Amino acid sequence: MPIIEVQGLSKKYKGNEFYSLKDANFKIEKGDIVGLVGKNGSGKSTLLKIIAKSQRPTEGTVLYKGKDIFSEDNILQDFGIMIEPVFYPQISVEENLKLYLKIHKKEQYLSNIEPTLKLVGLWQAKDRKPRDFSFGMKQRTALAIALVTEPQFVLLDEPFVGLDPIGVKNLLAILKKWSETNNTSMIISSHQLSELEDICTRYLFIESGFINDHISTDQNSLVIELNELNEDHSKLVDQLVEKYGVSKVELGLEVDSSIDNNHLNDIFEQLAKAGLIKNVLSKKDSIERLFVED
Repeated sequence: MPIIEVQGLSKKYKGNEFYSLKDANFKIEKGDIVGLVGKNGSGKSTLLKIIAKSQRPTEGTVLYKGKDIFSEDNILQDFGIMIEPVFYPQISVEENLKLYLKIHKKEQYLSNIEPTLKLVGLWQAKDRKPRDFSFGMKQRTALAIALVTEPQFVLLDEPFVGLDPIGVKNLLAILKKWSETNNTSMIISSHQLSELEDICTRYLFIESGFINDHISTDQNSLVIELNELNEDHSKLVDQLVEKYGVSKVELGLEVDSSIDNNHLNDIFEQLAKAGLIKNVLSKKDSIERLFVED
């Protein structure tokens, strides 16, 4: 049984004519680390907030271990959530974690405070107040709160925003170690695919509220990005698709690397003669071009 199953999930905010999320369907298995990738405003936060029960969907269902998350209270007690950093800046880091456990009646995890703060690199700062922290340390404080109860599922919304490359690397190392130790499932949203490559087992790509769960960055192929096509150019492209079995994609043509070398040369020759080649991208680069910020 999937740990999370999303079925026909849609969200339309009051006063809007458009859906911020439309007919999302996907499953997440135990131990999956799923990258949720898309531009800012594409619907990532809306999806995560519904899964976290901070918003209700207009349509559709979210199942956690087979149960509708809105069917009963406390169904997400095994979740760790970091959608927006939430802590009290005027009390110490350690006091924040103790207060969180007390409020949520999870004081059995008090012994986890020290190892969790050590994991995120804040044990030496446990007596300091977050109001005096750098942005990166505030992010790690919020992450410690999300992890201290040993959650089975973790939601992280743009956890790398505002971090320098070293901060991103350190945070990824923390999450990777946590997942390997606890076999925890995660959704990590980002507008940069490159931030997630070292940790994610698969990806969800979201564009204008629509989710694509069928794109793999592991596909060994090239994408030939084409200039604007006129009628004759379109006929040429259709002929190449029919003759060589290449695929049309949004940017142009996708060519599998297993294609015969002579066929590949002929494709490039005909496209070059027509002046159609704008760029040649790897599969991963073409995905980034479609789904991430410019």
